[in-house]
Amino acid sequence: MLDYYYEITDDVPPVLAARYKAYHYNGPGQARRSLERLGIAADDVILDVGCGTGGALIAAAEKCSHIYGMDIALRWLIICQQRLREQGVTATLVCADVEASPFPDRYFSKIVATDLLENVYSVDRTLIVLGRLLKTEGKLWLAGSNKFCLGPHPSTRLWAIGYFPESLRRRLVTYLRGVDSLRFINLISPGRIIRYAKKIGLNAHMLSPRMIVMDDEESYPASDRLLIRTYILLARLPLIRQILIWVGPAFEMILWKSPYSMESKGVDQT
Repeated sequence: MLDYYYEITDDVPPVLAARYKAYHYNGPGQARRSLERLGIAADDVILDVGCGTGGALIAAAEKCSHIYGMDIALRWLIICQQRLREQGVTATLVCADVEASPFPDRYFSKIVATDLLENVYSVDRTLIVLGRLLKTEGKLWLAGSNKFCLGPHPSTRLWAIGYFPESLRRRLVTYLRGVDSLRFINLISPGRIIRYAKKIGLNAHMLSPRMIVMDDEESYPASDRLLIRTYILLARLPLIRQILIWVGPAFEMILWKSPYSMESKGVDQT
């Protein structure tokens, strides 16, 4: 099903499709580590926003039973449903745009959003909605690609592409990759997210470079395996780890919903 998905997604060249598929295969193993940091408990009500092929849902099902997945792309949910069925996992799947979430406010104790903010219409509005969906003192786990990465951006494999002005970046990516694969992508950074999240009562509880787990290493191209292994080694060194937060390829963070946030007090933020 993944092969077919990328066959009908004409703006993803085969070399990138191979990397994306490896990423999805590795999803459950990667999510287990993320959920450990988030601190999943049996009584949690969990939402995976932008759930894709369901890697985090499979990992969450090992800890609790109140699991929801939401994605705007029905194609992803069809693949996700099949994967969950094969794994014997039960979860409620909803096809919806996060900015028009069908869930009531303060419904979830934990929310997972992996590579979500790059793909939404508005980063700020999405953060507001995620804050509303969280119960007071609930936690939101976010991960994304860093605009200020000095190495290859995962959507283009071009080095330091986030530093170029938009017009030049568009022409450069189109020339080198045949299509501007960043045309629908928000280039984000951890500092920008933390600053806005603080305004709406979501406080940074944890920030680190994205810590990689490779349960399905052989599915990655050989060149990627070498880069990932190098990154894993560097991310374990305290000084390098701090540098990687700001100029590394990806970051992860946990945001905690303060009981003193505007939304917790019932103030409309629209």
